[in-house]
Amino acid sequence: MSTEPSSIVFSLQSKLILAFVGVVMVALVIAASTFVLVRRGEQEQQELDHVIAASPAIYAVFSVLEERRVPPEALREFVASASEGFDVRILLVDRASAHVAADSSGNLTGERLDLPDEVMVSQHRRGQRPYFSWEPERGSPGSDLILVSAIAGRNFGSFAPSPNERYSLLLAVPRGTISSAWQGLLPALGIAALIAIPTAILLAIVVASYITRPLQRLTVASQRMAAGTFDVDVSIERRDEVGRLAQSFSTMATRVGEANAEVRGLVASVSHDLKTPLTSILGFAQALRDDGGDAEARRMGGVIHDEATRLTTRLNDLLYLSEIESGQALVERDEIDVHKLVDGILERISSGADLDVEVGLDIAEGLTISADGPKIERAVENLLENARKYTPPGGEIRVRGADAADGVVLSVTNSAPGMDAEELPRLFERFYRRDRARSRSQGSGLGLPIARDLVELHGGTLDASLDGDEITFTIRLPHGVEAGDA
Repeated sequence: MSTEPSSIVFSLQSKLILAFVGVVMVALVIAASTFVLVRRGEQEQQELDHVIAASPAIYAVFSVLEERRVPPEALREFVASASEGFDVRILLVDRASAHVAADSSGNLTGERLDLPDEVMVSQHRRGQRPYFSWEPERGSPGSDLILVSAIAGRNFGSFAPSPNERYSLLLAVPRGTISSAWQGLLPALGIAALIAIPTAILLAIVVASYITRPLQRLTVASQRMAAGTFDVDVSIERRDEVGRLAQSFSTMATRVGEANAEVRGLVASVSHDLKTPLTSILGFAQALRDDGGDAEARRMGGVIHDEATRLTTRLNDLLYLSEIESGQALVERDEIDVHKLVDGILERISSGADLDVEVGLDIAEGLTISADGPKIERAVENLLENARKYTPPGGEIRVRGADAADGVVLSVTNSAPGMDAEELPRLFERFYRRDRARSRSQGSGLGLPIARDLVELHGGTLDASLDGDEITFTIRLPHGVEAGDA
């Protein structure tokens, strides 16, 4: 499968692992959100309880200080010390002007609070200790606070000034402490994530391997089938969807293999059955062509002989394919003179047709290979026949051969105007034929595939490359006998 260079391709296993990690992260976020929503009211109450618990002692001292009519500086010092000692934010508010005379945090000192006419906006009881809480309006000073006033004796009824009470004492709970419950939960959530994510990755690897391992085996089996090997058995002892898929694939491979074997057998049988009558037709056609009574009879004999020869070539191609696919093609090795072999093929091709192209032969004398002569001859002949068919008049065919470190290299180069690089891989597909208008004769589309099969039967390779308007077919044959030889 081809992809753009910049694209990222994730395997199924990677996608499953990422999915597991994503599920764990989403579950953690949902659980944390639920926990925050459930605990939000409890945390608010805990903050208020802390303030209320400290309020009696604070208000008791504050009442004593007011009764003694201590100066405002002493009250401010008390606010600072009480705030530090009880860990509570305290506001000292002038009852007459509603201005903050002292703020233990210092942010609201001098600001005017938007206080209600009555302190008792909402009343709560915890045990026998009542207290009042309210929130200033949004946008006004102190709007980020929840203000608390606990009842201590006669301190709070309203904000109206009285002769003995100039200041009111308010305790404050920052709204951020309640609304930022997430911040308090983040450390624990981070620890949970550090434990959960690696565990999820390990479990995901195990589960993903369990899911993808049979699919990998199916992929290998399908690739073997694509290469022509139908004897594949994907044994997976599972009863889920993947197991049923593997069983169906094995059944399909068996049936396709049986059908392919039947087709090969049919082709081989028909080809063999046709060879005998074709041999007779060729004999009578040749006699009629050479010894016919009149010119018309000789012409008809020649036509019959040419068509029978072409049909014989097609049958031989099918027989070659049948032998190669069935594994019955054997390689009998002899020392072959490459120059002599190619020269004989060129002479035979030249005598059978009028060649109006230039042919160049550049093969060193004495270059030999260990190969099956008839099979290598057939492969090279197919390449030269292909070059003869597709080289335009006035073109050129060059045959080169040389000894290399890894074997013998034999190449056939011919003119191929209009050939595209994208077309090269298709040249070795069976029954593929280029535009007939570019060819001097109609082919079967089997010549190049058979040539490659025969070369690979010897443990070699056959490749095609394009350089401008010239195409080169290169055969590489090893020096010795390969393990793949029959």
